[in-house]
Amino acid sequence: MSPGRPFEPLERATISERVRDEIHQRIAVGELAPGAALPAERVLAERFGVARTSIREAIQGLVALGVVVRRGNRSYVVEQVPGSLLAASDGGKRSLRALLEAWRILEVCTFELAAGRATARERNETLQLARRPVPAGLAAFVGTDREFHAGIAAACGNPVLTEIHGRVIDSLVATEDAAGLILGVGVGRSARVAIAQAAAEHLVIAEAYVAGEVPVMLEAVDRHLGHVRDRIRRLSHRLFPAVEGQVGRATRRTVGL
Repeated sequence: MSPGRPFEPLERATISERVRDEIHQRIAVGELAPGAALPAERVLAERFGVARTSIREAIQGLVALGVVVRRGNRSYVVEQVPGSLLAASDGGKRSLRALLEAWRILEVCTFELAAGRATARERNETLQLARRPVPAGLAAFVGTDREFHAGIAAACGNPVLTEIHGRVIDSLVATEDAAGLILGVGVGRSARVAIAQAAAEHLVIAEAYVAGEVPVMLEAVDRHLGHVRDRIRRLSHRLFPAVEGQVGRATRRTVGL
């Protein structure tokens, strides 16, 4: 057998656990609002293509996590979802979706400016970072990921944008759960696979950055950010197609895609 991509351990998760995780992440990103009713078990079973017993077990898991409450024969998202809001520096709260939207816009702006303004030293430092051995754990990779994105943003030559970009990133990676969501962990992907893909995308961006190939770099950045958008929208499309379409259109208008 010829050498190729190595096999990786499979994630051991039951169908009910996978359903639970998908609904949980939909709640976490604000696609399913606090107080909203979940579709009936029969409807969820049809949309997921699984037995109602798996849906029932998934909902029981969500109740145990404190994100769903049962009222009669219906299930509802609790009014205050644990972890659905991230703490802001001013003591307030910011939704994960709002942070993601801000991050995508700031990434495009700062990376485009950096592509034309960064010094050779700044470009090489970014490439060296992208070529480092990839950390195995999610917590370790979060630090590397933040350093990569913040480093390019700092080279944009606009201290105001750099500061805002840094605050948004700090809020996004404030918890491992949020960072895992950004990378797509739990949506049919293990932490190992998600980290490997993000690291590979970093390297493509860095190589184009050093070579001064601005169009190539920006295309790679768009793909990198597009994966983030698609991972979150995947849940919306599967469970609530109409809402997903509205979110997608709003996102495209926001970032000009």
